[in-house]
Amino acid sequence: MTLVLATVLTLVMNYLSNALPLFGNSNGQISDSLPNAFTPAGLTFAVWGPIFLGLAVFAVYQALPAQRGARHDRLFWPFLLGNLLNVSWLFAFQSLNFGLSVVVMLLLLGTLISLYLTVRGLQPMSGEFWALQVPASLYLAWISVATMANVTAFLVSQGVTQGVLGIGAQLWSALLVVIAGLVGTFFLLRYRDYAFAAVLLWAFLGVYLARPDTLLVAVGVLAGTVLVVLAGLRAVRQGRMAL
Repeated sequence: MTLVLATVLTLVMNYLSNALPLFGNSNGQISDSLPNAFTPAGLTFAVWGPIFLGLAVFAVYQALPAQRGARHDRLFWPFLLGNLLNVSWLFAFQSLNFGLSVVVMLLLLGTLISLYLTVRGLQPMSGEFWALQVPASLYLAWISVATMANVTAFLVSQGVTQGVLGIGAQLWSALLVVIAGLVGTFFLLRYRDYAFAAVLLWAFLGVYLARPDTLLVAVGVLAGTVLVVLAGLRAVRQGRMAL
């Protein structure tokens, strides 16, 4: 029940962060004030719908009487901490403490990696793929991309508007997409995680739609997409061979 309440808190606070917003600044308004070539188009953030639904399913599933026991107890702390860090990030980002928001985001990323690996380590039972694995995959994939966006926004807030280490802003964005594509490649080849890959492709589309006339960004999106698609085809072939 604790995880269900923690999930409700996360859902309510995310709703209020846009409805109020918390400090008079919505996430969208803050992002618009920190323009960079990696922030995706607004429609991309609709991915939070499936993510929040997945979190709710995850929390309810593990709270069922049949799931109680040491097997699912391992999920308690990473899932609880993930919810608390999600809410903490909202306060940090919307209060314009961008440096703190990066620290919280990195902690959230690490927590979700722990949750993901814990779920992967469970002996699969009927229904757990959709109730546990897919929610963990969707959430980790999006936070992986969001971490890159958060770091980029922090750099822009510090006046680093021409990229990092002399790299232009557009090339920086293209490189981030390629890095995300490599991450997706790993998750496909190592875990055959198509849900993770789908979120990345959705994020890539958002990055492109935000600036379709920017050649470097378009090339980066194409390269990242090709990496993920080729890895996906390889994963499908490996899966068939394993049957």
